[in-house]
Formats: sequence, structure tokens, C-alpha cells
Amino acid sequence: MVNKRKNLSDNERQAIYEALLLRSVNGKLKRRTTTIVAHLFNINRCYVQAIWRTAKQCLAAGVPVDVSCKRKKNCGRKKVAIDMSRIATIPLNKRTTLRALAHELGVTRSTLHRCLKKGKIRRHSNTLKPYLRDDNKKVRLQHCVAMLDGGTLRFIDMKNIIHSDEKWFNTTKKQESSTCSPRGSFENNS
Repeated sequence: MVNKRKNLSDNERQAIYEALLLRSVNGKLKRRTTTIVAHLFNINRCYVQAIWRTAKQCLAAGVPVDVSCKRKKNCGRKKVAIDMSRIATIPLNKRTTLRALAHELGVTRSTLHRCLKKGKIRRHSNTLKPYLRDDNKKVRLQHCVAMLDGGTLRFIDMKNIIHSDEKWFNTTKKQESSTCSPRGSFENNS
């Protein structure tokens, strides 16, 4: 038995009706006929029964039998339209997470997640690394040279020296993440 839903073409539906018609006796189907035809076409039995039911309704109404699919072009759930140009106008702090961006755009998180998977929007990580100026480089190099023992050119014993890590005092995050359109640009906050 096949559990997957299959959209049948009009030719396949007509072939199923003809197979049922061959196996019918005076307009009535024998026992297990719909199951046999379902196995022949590798579809679920309820589709075969629905086609037979449609054919019987057409015969009862006195119109030619039409088992073609009634769903034509514009069927199914409609896609939610998102204006991608609005993403660039939203401030960076309001689009750091999909939840915040979804709230600002007025759509659900799952819709934004589908856009992310399709590549319509992308995540961007920006590591905050301040650049060293020339005077900062000189000071760092002087500090390293000061840690050398003059006679042996080995580093001095640093057991009694405490280095405080600047990240303890930094209030900014090390990394900033946000969402943008595929060709969107970011301001550099370093």
C-alpha cells in the first residue's frame, strides 16, 4: 500500500476509470476491485474509489463521464509575499535574530526560516576586531621586549605579574550577527 499522496494526471485518471470499467459487471464493482486497481497503478485505494464515485455521479446526472482533475492552475496554499527591501531599512539591533526580524516584518518565524533555506535572505556574522594603530603596535612591542631578560634573551619569570583581560571590561559583544537580503550590505561597527 502506498501512503504518499500522488497528484494524478488526467490521462492516469482516465486509465484508472477504464481499468475499473473493465472489471465492473453491470456498473457494479466486484469485491476488492478498487484494491487491485490501486496496486496496479501504485496509488492509494481512496483515490481509485473517488474516481469511481465521480464517474457514478456523472452517469446518474446523465452527463458524459469526466474524471479529470478539478484542481487546475491556481490551487493550494498561497505564498506569503515579503518585501525584501524592508529588511535593509530595519536597524541592525532589530534583526539580530529571526524572531526579532519576523516581528518587525510582521510575518511568522517559519516563513522567514523558509526564506533563509531558499537563500532569499542570509545570516551575517561580524566579528568586532578593532584595528591597531602604529603607536599601539609600538607599545605592545615595547611591552614584549620588556619581558625579556637582558643577558640570556629568555623571558623573565611571570609568576608575580597579573594580566587583566580586556574582555572583562568590554561592554560590547565579541561577535555581532544579523540577517540581510542576499546582496545586502552591513555597516562595520569596529
